Amino acid sequence: MPLVEIVTEPDLRSPKEARIFLGKLRSILGYLGVFAGDLEGAMRVDANISVAGGDRAEVKNISSYKGVERALAFEITRQKNLVRRGLAVTQETRHFDEVRGITISMRTKEFEHDYRYFPEPDLVPLHILGLVEELKREIPELPDEKRIRFATQYSITMEHANALTYDITIANVYEEVASKIDPKLSAVWIADVLKGELNYRSITMREASKRISTDEFVSILKYLKKGVITERGATEILREMLDSGGDPEAIIKNKGLASIGSEEIETAILKVMDENESAVDDYKAGKKESLNFLVGQVMKHTRGRAEPKEVRRMLRGLLIKE
Repeated sequence: MPLVEIVTEPDLRSPKEARIFLGKLRSILGYLGVFAGDLEGAMRVDANISVAGGDRAEVKNISSYKGVERALAFEITRQKNLVRRGLAVTQETRHFDEVRGITISMRTKEFEHDYRYFPEPDLVPLHILGLVEELKREIPELPDEKRIRFATQYSITMEHANALTYDITIANVYEEVASKIDPKLSAVWIADVLKGELNYRSITMREASKRISTDEFVSILKYLKKGVITERGATEILREMLDSGGDPEAIIKNKGLASIGSEEIETAILKVMDENESAVDDYKAGKKESLNFLVGQVMKHTRGRAEPKEVRRMLRGLLIKE
């Protein structure tokens, strides 16, 4: 298993900044194709920190970015308390206990001579200065560049561009989907809906791609644009495919997710109004919040097969006629 150790300059000013830096580094390494960030233990962090008046402490082998932020926050408090009490902050190596959220001393006073370094005859100096320009030409489009391009080329919000470019797999899926259907619609459904469902299930886009192909995702959005299904129906299809697999068209048929027409919506509205006379009276008396209740009842009655905006429009019209 190839291993690379990246050592940064001591140029970070807060635990939060360290966490943001690690996320950015992970994203860049993923874009370069040299790192699989969704594999457990793919990145381990040794975090060094010191406060004015004391030596540094190195917290070893932290396994998560959140853990780095918590470990550094604890160390700042621990070291400041020592300085405040007039005690020495010694140079040492510490371990972060994820469960208790504290660091524990492992070894103290480690300097270069403690490691007993000696030359390795099989490792010769590697000079890469001559390769820099060549490597620059080979580097693919990186996250910052892609984010700006997405926002400009596809006319999407910078918030969506950020969400879609953090991970190279998500960025690639979006570009493929956006090339076949409305880019703005694609951005909303990938950045907001699909990513939300993935986070809920703790799965990556790489795993999701094995359950929902980009063509199937495009099909779902086409059904939505044509009004064949509602937003709730589209979400239900995504959930079913992520959990159990299947084909979008078959799921629509088997689960009865096809949208209903105006006549069926009106029938449902009239039934709900008849069953909830007090809410109807409240609306007429000026209690506008009762409209939300009635819309919810219609959506429940139609099992989410009606478009909420259309239900609200028709409901208002029928309430005025009453």
